Amino acid sequence: MSVAIIIVNYNSGALVSRCLKSLSEQTLCADELVVVDNASTDAESRSMIDAITNATVIRSDLNLGYGGAINLAVQKLTTTDYIVCLNPDAFPEPDWLEAIVNAADSHPDHGSFASLMLREDDISIVDGAGDELHFTGIPWRRFHKRTLPDNLQTEPVFSACAGAALYRTSLFNQLGGFDERYFMYVEDIDLGFRLQLAGHPCLLVSDAIVHHIGSAVTGEGSDFSVYFGHRNLVYCYFKNMPLLLLLATLPFHILANIVTLVVLTAKGRGRAVGKAKLDALKQLPFAIRARSKVSRKVSSRDIWRLLSKAVIR
Repeated sequence: MSVAIIIVNYNSGALVSRCLKSLSEQTLCADELVVVDNASTDAESRSMIDAITNATVIRSDLNLGYGGAINLAVQKLTTTDYIVCLNPDAFPEPDWLEAIVNAADSHPDHGSFASLMLREDDISIVDGAGDELHFTGIPWRRFHKRTLPDNLQTEPVFSACAGAALYRTSLFNQLGGFDERYFMYVEDIDLGFRLQLAGHPCLLVSDAIVHHIGSAVTGEGSDFSVYFGHRNLVYCYFKNMPLLLLLATLPFHILANIVTLVVLTAKGRGRAVGKAKLDALKQLPFAIRARSKVSRKVSSRDIWRLLSKAVIR
């Protein structure tokens, strides 16, 4: 099976260089390695991009967002069985690619595969072990900031964090790739949701390990990440949630968003989250129209089983 790795760069030159070094030490080499520069503006990134000799470089004149950049790369790829997305601030252990490709080879019914992401500054702490989606429409990284469990195994999860994930190319293209309306954040939850609805589950590969800084460019908890994350989760909920579940969970979705507004306002992010929710309302007609393009081959009951019902995160 052939595999292509795609890295999206935006003003993260030093991180990309370190990421590429990690890839050069893999026990399994990718058939294709692509770096998409998303109209970087800093001199360090431009210099780094010019110096790359071990990867195909695609320069975009515009910042296409994360999903748009990945889609651009996929369009230009030669025939490949697997697409692997890797963030520039994710540094794989040497057997990472071999582990995640072996898992994909062994589970042909699965559409996506999640890496075990550990904190780069403390690998005893999990950054993410796949993604979860709450029935209220709120997503989060599984086990985020928790101590690495001793018994963590390869197991089904709702979706893969695209910071280090493998997708089957045929399914990626069949479902239309990443939805570029998201620009940044939640586009991986959206794709994972659509894969689940189409009958192609996700698997966490516990021995496919990357060390992840997380939000190294956009800033964890920044106005940027608050705005796009909280705008996009509303769009994802209305676009993908099966109708019966949408009707049943809508009051809880509204309540969760109100609570989020109050909590983030108290933390000084009121302007960002307020704009996010206002713009989310403006996007509802687009989300409703997008529902008709979502393949739905599994029952609402099956999706309900996949959703988190935890009282707290």
